[in-house]
Amino acid sequence: MNNNWPHINNEIKAILPQKQKEEEAFKGTILEGRERKYTIINERDREKYLTPEEKRKLDSALFHYLSKIEDGRARDGKEPFNSYLVVNVDEPYSNEIAETIKRNGHLK
Repeated sequence: MNNNWPHINNEIKAILPQKQKEEEAFKGTILEGRERKYTIINERDREKYLTPEEKRKLDSALFHYLSKIEDGRARDGKEPFNSYLVVNVDEPYSNEIAETIKRNGHLK
């Protein structure tokens, strides 16, 4: 019996690129070193930078996948979707908001 598999598997893992946990976009901000938890699309950016065809494709994909996520959340007994307040970390008041969130145990 060949028992080299664990050794070979570890060698392959060592040469493959590892998933980066730290979000590159957070460098130099109060979130530096953190993993991204949310993806936000600014509607004004969508309107300004996407062609009508790109907007149609994005809307279609979002509708499809968000419907699946909503269905899954409902099956898990959760609300189908959440609402969020969004703060851009380059705003001068973002540190104050982060401190409030930390005090409430949601940002460690």
